[in-house]
Amino acid sequence: MEKKTYCTPIHFIGAGPGDPELLTVKAKRLLEQADIIVFTGSLVPRSVIKNCTAKIFDSAGLHLGQVLDILQDGFQKGKKVVRLHTGDPSLYSAIGEQIRYLKKKSIPFKVIPGVTAGFAAAASLGTELTVPEKIQTVIISRVSGRTPVPQKESLEILSQIGASLILYLSVGHIDKVVEDLAKGYPMDTPVAVVEKATWPDERVIIGKLSDIATKVKGAGIKKTAVIIVGDALRELDSPGSTHSRLYNRTFSHEFRKGIETGEKKGLIHAFSSDSLKDKSEALIVYLGSKGKEIAENLKAGLDSKSELISFARLKENKLLSKRWNEVSAIFFICACQIAVRTIAPFIKDKYSDPAVISIDESAQNVVCILSGHLGGGNKLTKKAASILGARAVITTQSDLMDIPALDLWARANNLIPSKKKRLKDAQAHLRNNKEIDVYLQRGIDATKLPEGLELTDSEEEADIVIGPFVPGNPRALHLITRNLFMGTGCHKDLDPFRLIKRAREFLSKHSIHPWAIRYLATIDKKGNEPAIVELADYLGADLKTFSAQELNRVTGIKGSEAVEKAVGARAVAEPASLLCSPGSILIVEKQKFDCCTFAVSMEKVRLKNQVK
Repeated sequence: MEKKTYCTPIHFIGAGPGDPELLTVKAKRLLEQADIIVFTGSLVPRSVIKNCTAKIFDSAGLHLGQVLDILQDGFQKGKKVVRLHTGDPSLYSAIGEQIRYLKKKSIPFKVIPGVTAGFAAAASLGTELTVPEKIQTVIISRVSGRTPVPQKESLEILSQIGASLILYLSVGHIDKVVEDLAKGYPMDTPVAVVEKATWPDERVIIGKLSDIATKVKGAGIKKTAVIIVGDALRELDSPGSTHSRLYNRTFSHEFRKGIETGEKKGLIHAFSSDSLKDKSEALIVYLGSKGKEIAENLKAGLDSKSELISFARLKENKLLSKRWNEVSAIFFICACQIAVRTIAPFIKDKYSDPAVISIDESAQNVVCILSGHLGGGNKLTKKAASILGARAVITTQSDLMDIPALDLWARANNLIPSKKKRLKDAQAHLRNNKEIDVYLQRGIDATKLPEGLELTDSEEEADIVIGPFVPGNPRALHLITRNLFMGTGCHKDLDPFRLIKRAREFLSKHSIHPWAIRYLATIDKKGNEPAIVELADYLGADLKTFSAQELNRVTGIKGSEAVEKAVGARAVAEPASLLCSPGSILIVEKQKFDCCTFAVSMEKVRLKNQVK
């Protein structure tokens, strides 16, 4: 019987984008040990295999059968065989047909990944292809050419997503690339073309979708280049760019406990009685000449500033994605179904979304389809119906049953729900039982509450607890009043994390909910202290500062000679908290920690009965 020869498997290796130093350690070792190397000479620089002692075959002039013969012959002779492909073998390398042949012949193989040219190009540009909360998808594709691309993966369709796009094998068709991408990306979208990424003669062309074709053709670039498209290319230079949560001090994960900010900022804003003042503008989107006529009539009757825009222009310029968080309301003069499909990608939650109202093209029905309460949609629906002589269609249960909308009443009184789900549960309780028990904590008063809200003397039995202190009843909806003012002082250049940690300990000790702090106050000399600035941001509180003279005018405060010598004021924390609001009273005297001091004062709150 003939003795079988055992040898190492054939290795498919990614050569990377061109720089020999970007080979993986394993790839470099295997190349140096190889007896036979078949490489793509038209794409892989000779420098990658410069120090190899193997017999070299350039596959540029070979067809598939010849390549497979070399691989199989080398394996059968017990040689160490390497098939070297450009970039990473998993992308546009044609290893699939080679692997299928080896499997059929029962020839073992392994694939060693490499750095792909698209990521090398991004590195050359010094950019991140994903942007927190804005761009979380990277698409690798190519334009349709001699090798066709499935219609469902065409650039025209992919451009509608707005993701970061890396295109291979496409620079020779740059005009078609621009034509297809313009169907989805705005013409001012940044584009970069990187020729021979990481090679000594690398070239980078930067432009916009509107001018990149001219620049590329002017540079004479026709092949061996990667195209990167998307807003990620400009995000790193944008002052308003969103930061990653991974290293944010407020973000917790398996290896680090962060300081949780939760949803406070969005909720505090949403439940402020002034929440809609910074979103006064409305968009009125219309279809056709009849729709435009209705839109003009509506615009004339609305008090707020509004802008007319055709549905075609809205879609063509992707205006909705840009304006969604800027406007207070969007009116669609079209079928309700069209409006719903148009807004679907942008809907976040009832606390931040604008009101959306649909008006049919006969102006018979005005339908509120989003943000009826906090967004003001129901109110605007009734107003639009009155202007147009149409029927207002309101579907929120509280309006239909004529019971108070707790979210609107909470906003009218600047009450912040500690948990959004509890607010929904309380509204359901009121709807089903027609009444709900309410407990008012210290410093909170009400002459009369909306119908169905009944006062109780027992916090433990209450369904709703209103005030600044963490309730002892965990099942109740806690509506937090922002009527507390915290004064503070701290050591110079204190680590912000340490001050926030001490503040949490202080507030927890006195059962004060952090969201109840409306102002954080200190002496003006500490107004730019990073730790104090970050504490205010963590609390969602405004920062107030006072001069030493103002602080010293507050009477009844026990001062310190050491403090006065250091900052010119006899005390800081207590008087600063009291100066935040006339008539406030000190409820927590100054407490010293190893690096800081805190004190808290309170102003009384009288709840309004009306629902805005």
